Amino acid sequence: MIVLIEAERDVREWLAAKPAEAEPGAYPKLMYNVNLPPVIVRDAEHEAAMGEAWRVLDVGLIPAVPPVTITPASASVAAAAGSGTFAVAITGPGDSGTWIAEKDAAADWLTVDPVDPQSDDGDVTYTVTENVDVERTANIYVNGKTFAITQAAGV
Repeated sequence: MIVLIEAERDVREWLAAKPAEAEPGAYPKLMYNVNLPPVIVRDAEHEAAMGEAWRVLDVGLIPAVPPVTITPASASVAAAAGSGTFAVAITGPGDSGTWIAEKDAAADWLTVDPVDPQSDDGDVTYTVTENVDVERTANIYVNGKTFAITQAAGV
């Protein structure tokens, strides 16, 4: 029997109900596909029917934050003040279920928005002040991924 997990709450309930002494590889198993909600698989027949896109979620290895992709991974901007965006997509499970954008602390010329944790895919908007000096670089970090930004030298 395959059971669709409708929400993160269902995953937490499943994890709490799974016996701690269960051997690795024992059923039931929690399986995931980055494009679909996780499912509980109760036996080998159903696990085989899931296909290659599905992976067994090792419940001992659920990260604190979900993995994400960022698109694009970098930007080069003019010396003038301005802003831009990049997209963030959650690609797997994480204990917090959220992502947050943080910048290099020393980059006082750069701001990011949103500053609060986000639970859905979305955009990060960055704003740079005018650069009147040499080229400068900084990073914006989202759940372990890095967006690199380079601002051209001012004249």
